[in-house]
Amino acid sequence: MTRTAVAMSGGVDSSVAAALLLEAGRDVFGVTMRLGLAEIAGRQCCGEEEVLHARRVCDMLGIEHVVVDMAEEFRAEVVEPFVDAYAAGLTPNPCVRCNERVKLGAFAERTRRLGADELATGHYARTVSEDGTVWLERAADAAKDQSYFLYRVVPDVLERLVFPLGTLTKSEVRARAHALGLPTAARRESQEVCFTDDHAALVAHTHPEALTPGPMLDAAGRTLGTHRGLARYTVGQRKGLGLGGPEGPFVVIALDPGRNALVLGPPAALDRTAVTLSDAIWRLDGPATVGAQIRYRATPLEATVTPDGPARLDVRFSAPARGLAPGQSVVLYQGDRIVGGGILTASQP
Repeated sequence: MTRTAVAMSGGVDSSVAAALLLEAGRDVFGVTMRLGLAEIAGRQCCGEEEVLHARRVCDMLGIEHVVVDMAEEFRAEVVEPFVDAYAAGLTPNPCVRCNERVKLGAFAERTRRLGADELATGHYARTVSEDGTVWLERAADAAKDQSYFLYRVVPDVLERLVFPLGTLTKSEVRARAHALGLPTAARRESQEVCFTDDHAALVAHTHPEALTPGPMLDAAGRTLGTHRGLARYTVGQRKGLGLGGPEGPFVVIALDPGRNALVLGPPAALDRTAVTLSDAIWRLDGPATVGAQIRYRATPLEATVTPDGPARLDVRFSAPARGLAPGQSVVLYQGDRIVGGGILTASQP
């Protein structure tokens, strides 16, 4: 019989995922990651409280529960690159990196060593096998779809992944949890960045220069004011600038760590017709028309993608795109299917 490890976070989604697989007659056991978040920033998400919740669910379901220590991998692969990226004036997405390197990277390998043939998670996404190739696709619940965060998961791992919630809505999952009497049925949603409520304070521990005040400039280099440290800002930000007057409104159009300067301009200055993606993934042959999703929950924009050497993609939008920040992920879809993606490095008006 296929043995299935379920990544148990202590939340309602992973709890229902385990229950559904058990109902389906799978040989199931639960595995929870200990990420050392309390030591990083005093957070409880995915800490001892989550371990206890996951254990209670496993006890109720009558399945084995295992805890694995992933703190070293989490710090090295997620927290430190996140801090370094912000200090460099980028806008990273730590959830994307965590799924690639930790949750569905090192952790997936750890569950294999524990005897699991496959790994199930509570993510809202789907996998589809077609002509021997496994593809990642959007979940049925568009409001909860998490495929954007999973686009970097390698094919070898995708082949071993199970998403029991991929065809369900969040309300259906909640209802199932209550019907089963699961102790996590009413637990609230976890926040997007689990390891900090204040990323600027976290950055300051190792990169204090990123919180050094400096000039706010317009595109011509004219000083408009003083910022409170580049780590407190991101491209596209409008609030918290402390500027007004007849020349406004202003938004952040660039961060310049070399000059410790925040460059401001009108919202239209953010419009881009083309971008370059680095560290890219492309699962098609040659150029293609896609829907480019520039951030989580954003509506995909029609674009043409052209591969440009190893792990590099040129993306040209059919209409100007706004809200693009260096460091963020752009995920490329054809319909519901992910066909590529990468990290935004350069753009042009």
